[in-house]
Amino acid sequence: MRIGIVTAMVEETVPIITKLGGVVAEDNIAGVRIVQIEAGGHTVYLANSGIGEIRAALAVQLLVDLFDIEVVLNFGFVGSLTGSLLVGETVIAGRAVHYQFDLSAVDGTPAGEYDGRGTVFFETDREIADRFLAALPSPLRVVTVASGDKFVGDRETKKRLRDEFGADICEMELAGICLAAERNGIPVFSLKVVSDAADESAPVSFAEVVGKGLTEYEKLLPELLGALSGVSRSSRPPVVRGERRPVKK
Repeated sequence: MRIGIVTAMVEETVPIITKLGGVVAEDNIAGVRIVQIEAGGHTVYLANSGIGEIRAALAVQLLVDLFDIEVVLNFGFVGSLTGSLLVGETVIAGRAVHYQFDLSAVDGTPAGEYDGRGTVFFETDREIADRFLAALPSPLRVVTVASGDKFVGDRETKKRLRDEFGADICEMELAGICLAAERNGIPVFSLKVVSDAADESAPVSFAEVVGKGLTEYEKLLPELLGALSGVSRSSRPPVVRGERRPVKK
């Protein structure tokens, strides 16, 4: 399988390369570092997108257009919105909402809902999650992600995201990744590591966790790659690319 992996920061990327090894090529395309790795019978294209929704969506589209990836994985650090999640805990992102996307002033569409979708949530792939969880000795929590282009560090915003969307964690890339993947008809799976607590200590906690390299997801990569073997492609049709239509004069 041709697997795309998108991470935002170098600190989220290095543990994956260290764990998988097998690097066969590396390039920088449109400002995105892409490393090709052969691992577990798969070809992995690891893209370090940079922070933010637009950068993450661009990275996904590059991987689709250049390498025809069949699935996109996402790993990274997140902030907690609830006291039940521990700093350093690894969770599965079950669904994401782009909470800053807001058409409500135009037609009353709920905040977070893209026009024509009928829901505020982007769902990640359940088949991959089920196969992955079945391979683990102990379960991981499946959570809801509030995704936007802002580092959330204040109690008020965290409470709003929790109350309005039922979100458990917040971050800055997954909604863009999900939107790009949905447009191209490919499944998404995401593992996140909680980097700060549900209080105003976020900037300090985040820096400490990132600085210490306290990732855990790379330890689960063998089980995840094994779970991907035989996973079916999304039933959503891909966007037709490269089609040219004559212009009427």
